Order: sequence, then structure tokens, then C-alpha cells
Amino acid sequence: MQIKGLRFLVYATCGLLLIGICDVTQAQQAGLLYDPEPPLDSSYVRIIVANREGPVDVFVDGRQRIQKLAPGEASEFMVLSAGTHTIALHAAGKTAAQLSTRLDVAKGRALTVAFPVLKIDTAPLLIEDKTNSNKLKALLTVYHLDAKSGPVDILTADGKTKVLTDIAYGASASIQVNPIEAELIAAKSGDKVALVRTTLKMTQGSTYSVFLMGTENRKMTAKVGLNKIERFTGK
Repeated sequence: MQIKGLRFLVYATCGLLLIGICDVTQAQQAGLLYDPEPPLDSSYVRIIVANREGPVDVFVDGRQRIQKLAPGEASEFMVLSAGTHTIALHAAGKTAAQLSTRLDVAKGRALTVAFPVLKIDTAPLLIEDKTNSNKLKALLTVYHLDAKSGPVDILTADGKTKVLTDIAYGASASIQVNPIEAELIAAKSGDKVALVRTTLKMTQGSTYSVFLMGTENRKMTAKVGLNKIERFTGK
């Protein structure tokens, strides 16, 4: 299920009641027309491992939630209850955790948890995500996860227009833009020489993430994705 600005779809419960379906749970089980809404006190958390190590399985409070998350790929947003949770990363298919961290998440908030490396003593980067409040625009968020690079600017491909400026490592910056296809570059702050180029094809009301990450040869890479929320079944 896609999320637009991290706002999940409303399944028209009131409308169903008006046409005579009073037991919403029973209707879901019988017809499977739609999934239940996440509880009002839910929070939303996604994981990304910003290095080139192998895929990982993600466990939350001892329960596997994500399988074989590829390096450099952002997961869907998991629906979690507000409060404290333990996030553990396992090498795919392995029982022992490579690292774990305790995470406090607030009701109604969305959080990107980025692990720079898979080392037991390395704390993740915690970046709060914004929502898209304009259905006519697209929301673009850039995440700076390249520890070997200083602050960066995001510019149009010709270098003439600054889109976002001075994004520090471990931080993000967002902007609402027209839903068009655009080529962007990341450059050192104050410079116009591209460290990496990326192209986005955006649609109205959607939220997009660009993750800037490093490689062993110090070359920056960019990964673009449309924000999504996991399918919530109520279990």
C-alpha cells in the first residue's frame, strides 16, 4: 500500500455504516475488500542500511518484520505502536543479531532509521520524516547518509537553480515541488560540480526519498524511492 506524505488511505468506514454494514470486521473477513486502518496511536518506522554489506532481516521486539532488506534499499514504513521498541538486524537467514538498538517512537510520527555500518557499537541515524500536506504537489526529501562527504546542495541538472542547500551528514531536507520529471545533482555546498546525478518522475500527492550514500572508493551514489507503508492487517 502506498502512502502519500505518510498519510495512509482512509477506508470510508463511515460511508460503509451509512449503507448498512455495521460490523466492519466481519465485512473485512468475508469480502476482503480492504484492510483495517492502523490504530490512531500508531507510529511509522522504516530501516535503511547505508553500506554495501549483504542483505539483512529486521526484527522488532524479537519478531521478524522485514526479510532480506538489500543494502542501500529503504524498507516500507512499518506500523508500530507508540513507545519503546527494540530493532535488531540479522544477516539474512541467521539467528544471531549483528546489532540492535532501542528506539522510542511517538504517536503519529514517522521515522527513518539509517544504519551507516553493521557494527555492534554503531548508533543509527534517526531522521524524522515530514508529511505531504499538498495533494497537488509532490514532496521531495533528500537524506545525506555519506559519512565521507561534507554538507551538500541539491541543484537542477544545469547547476543554475538550488533546490535544497547545506544538508549535513545524518540530516535531511524537504521541499514541495511540482509533480514533474526532473534531473537533479548533489554537489558540495557552494559548488556546482556534480557528485552524483539522479532523475525523478513524480506524481501529485506522492512523497519521494533520495538517499545519498557513499561507496568504498569514496564515490557518492543516489537511491530514489517512492515512500510506501507496509500492508496493515491488524495482526
